[in-house]
Amino acid sequence: MEPRTRRRHFDGGGLIFGGILLLVGIYYLFQQTLGFDIPDLNWDQIWPVILIVVGGLVLYGAWTRSREA
Repeated sequence: MEPRTRRRHFDGGGLIFGGILLLVGIYYLFQQTLGFDIPDLNWDQIWPVILIVVGGLVLYGAWTRSREA
């Protein structure tokens, strides 16, 4: 008998969320701690884009999993 191998699925939502946290952390590190003069982020315009990207990745992941089954 051959051992079963689990296929790993691409976790796009987790990757994007981790990337966003990393970028926000770097932004605040440079601005607050190191004193770089970085333009302020307008969160009113950024958060809908983040939701669209994460939602698209979730849909893509569901679609690819359904095609593999």
